[in-house]
Amino acid sequence: MKGLARRALPPLLAFCVLICAYAAVHLALGTQPFAHSDYDSYTLQALAWREGRVCLGRDYPHLELAVYEGDWYVSFPPTPSLVQLPLTLLFGRNTPDGLLVKLYVAGAFWILYDYFRRTRRLRPWAASLWALFLVFATDMISVSLDGGVWYQAQTLNFLLLAGAFSAMARRRPTLSCLLYALAVGCRPFTALFGPVLLMMYLRQKQRPRLWPGLAVGLCVAACYAAYNYARFGNIFEFGHNYLPEFTRVETGQFSLAYLAGNVKTFLFGPPFSLQNGAWTLNQFGFSMFLCNPVLLMTLIWLIEAAARRRMKPQMLLTWLLMLLHLFCLLLHKSFGGFQFGARYTLELIPYAVAMLHFAPRRAPRAWEATVFSLALMFNAAGAYLLNR
Repeated sequence: MKGLARRALPPLLAFCVLICAYAAVHLALGTQPFAHSDYDSYTLQALAWREGRVCLGRDYPHLELAVYEGDWYVSFPPTPSLVQLPLTLLFGRNTPDGLLVKLYVAGAFWILYDYFRRTRRLRPWAASLWALFLVFATDMISVSLDGGVWYQAQTLNFLLLAGAFSAMARRRPTLSCLLYALAVGCRPFTALFGPVLLMMYLRQKQRPRLWPGLAVGLCVAACYAAYNYARFGNIFEFGHNYLPEFTRVETGQFSLAYLAGNVKTFLFGPPFSLQNGAWTLNQFGFSMFLCNPVLLMTLIWLIEAAARRRMKPQMLLTWLLMLLHLFCLLLHKSFGGFQFGARYTLELIPYAVAMLHFAPRRAPRAWEATVFSLALMFNAAGAYLLNR
């Protein structure tokens, strides 16, 4: 019994940190943690599906809707609406979006804890700290306070990628491919994570058959293609290119013209600026390394591995894929718009988890634990400052 308590205590304490951080920020803001969000595009899409429609049939001016051939469409990939669909049967339009995003975050924490504890065989404290830091010493606090459409996509994407990663590490490629394909239906650039999962598969000495998983993934991709074609006549178009904010500019949604400005802001930008004699939080983003320091740590890990002659090709390839993913994000016009830090870069954290997978197993070192702890407090405080 004592042994069970010693094993259960670390993850429970780490999980309590998550709960306390949410409680503190919501109490300070006076907001409801499980409330329905006004930015409920996925709920509206699920309700439209129940009526046999792929369009919304009317405009909702406060939402980011694609306008195409005189009708309005949800401008985001559809996977989060699959979760909303059964919830609309219970709650109608008032689905508990705030609860959903927190469940996604909690699920990612427990999946990563299980990976570090059972697959990497780390001690409970080490596994708990890695899971806590990789999930919560990031922008994840800010994006999971409210269940708005953008935040549902990012938190569910993180959960599905964590699940795909863990499933592949445990030699369950079919489940991994399914979860990975569903994640692409949250954030399309997630497709770039596919080669990482393939490297994990090829590294295994006893490999189950991969083709069933590939078949499942292709079936999901075919569903996306059919859905996109039914809405926009283009199998690759999820709808964002038809947002008015992108159709009104010649450079569109993605362009090299945005690269320099995004690099300046999201790699080197400070979190505060002096405006009218007062220091003000930069509400449209700043350096991703401040809110998600693990992304800078990946470079340190790579340099350390090279200096000690322990660097494996998979670590370098994973890091290069992360850079490619970041480059694609930096071509985006808004890079997330109103936000604390650089929320799009949450998509990059699974690459850091994969780099740890390809490296020798170990607990967080003292300097890493210090940086992560400071980042957790910084993100919790920043989430409050952004929304007060």
